[in-house]
Amino acid sequence: MIWNGWVLALITGQIGVVAINATAFANAFRIIFHWNTSSMSARQLDLERRSELIATIVSWSLLFQVFSLVVFEITARSLASFIPGAMCTTGTLQAHPLGWPILFVKMSALYLYGWWTVINHVDMQVEGFPLTKLKNWYMVVLFPLLALDLLMQVVYFTGLDPSVISSCCGVIFEVGAEGFGSSVASLPPKGTQVALTGFVLVLIISSVLGKWITTDIGKIVYSLGSLAGLIVGVAGVIAFIAPYTYMMPALHCPFIFLDQEHLNYGYLVYMPLFGASFLGTSVGILVTLENRFPSLKLTVDRISLNFLRYSGGLWGLFLLFAYAPIVKFWLETGGTADLFRVGY
Repeated sequence: MIWNGWVLALITGQIGVVAINATAFANAFRIIFHWNTSSMSARQLDLERRSELIATIVSWSLLFQVFSLVVFEITARSLASFIPGAMCTTGTLQAHPLGWPILFVKMSALYLYGWWTVINHVDMQVEGFPLTKLKNWYMVVLFPLLALDLLMQVVYFTGLDPSVISSCCGVIFEVGAEGFGSSVASLPPKGTQVALTGFVLVLIISSVLGKWITTDIGKIVYSLGSLAGLIVGVAGVIAFIAPYTYMMPALHCPFIFLDQEHLNYGYLVYMPLFGASFLGTSVGILVTLENRFPSLKLTVDRISLNFLRYSGGLWGLFLLFAYAPIVKFWLETGGTADLFRVGY
C-alpha cells in the first residue's frame, strides 16, 4: 500500500516536516544553553536571528501536521476499496494494529503542536522574548513525537495486507455488541443529546461571561471542561449525530459523513468541535505561563479573553451543525418521527 498516491504524498510531506524540524531540534540546544538577552555579543544576535527563523519554520511545519490528520483520514478512506471487508476509514484502520493508535496520536498532536504555536505567539507579543528557552525545550520534546508519527505511518502503510479480511463500521460500532466502539454507539440517543447540549451550553455561557472569569481556578476549570467537551462531542457524533446525518439508526460510523457522498458534512461538525476544544484548553496553558512569568499578565489576559470568546463561538457552531441533521429529519417527517424508534 506504500505506493498509493495518497500514501506517498502523506509520507513525503511527513518526511519533509521531520527534516525541517531536525534542523530546529539541533539549533534548539544551542539557544537553550547560550540564550542571554542581556548580552549584545555577536553570538546572541545570531541566536536571536536563528530563533526567529526557527519559530517561523516550526510554526508552518507544525501547521502541516495539523492538516496531516485530515490527509491521513482521506488516505485511509481511499485504501478501503483494497481491503476485503472494509467499506470506509474504519475498516482500513481496523486492518492493522497501528491504525487506531496513529489516529489517536494525530488527534493528540493537534493539541501538542497547537500549544507550541500559542506559546510562540505569546513570546512574539512581549519585548525581550521571555519564552524563548521554554518553547525550544518544548521543541526538543516535540521532535521525537514527530519522528514517531512518521515511523508509525510507514510501518502501518507497508504492513497493510489486502489478503486479510477487516471488520468495518457496521461491526465496530454495532449497538449492543462488545467493544469500546459498540459501547459508545449503544449510548441512549436522547440522553446523549441532553448531556451534550447541556455541557456545551455551560461552556458557551462561561465563555460569554469570560471577562468575569478572573481566577486561575475558573480558567483551568473551563480548560478541563473544553477537553471533556471534545470527548462528549465525539460520543455525541457516534451516538446520534452520525445516524441522523445518514438517516439510518443502525449506522453510527464517525467517518462516512466526511466523504463527498454526504457533501463532506462531517468537517462542519469536527472543525468547530476541535477548534473550540483547542482554544478552551489553551486558556489553561496561558494560565500556567502567567504564573511562571508574571510579567506576561497583561498580554496573557488579553489573549485568554479572546480565546474564551472564540471558543464559545465555535461551541455554538458545533451545536448548530450537530443539530442540523436532526432538524432536517424532523422537517422531512413532519416533526413527529423519531429515527431511533422502531417503525418510524
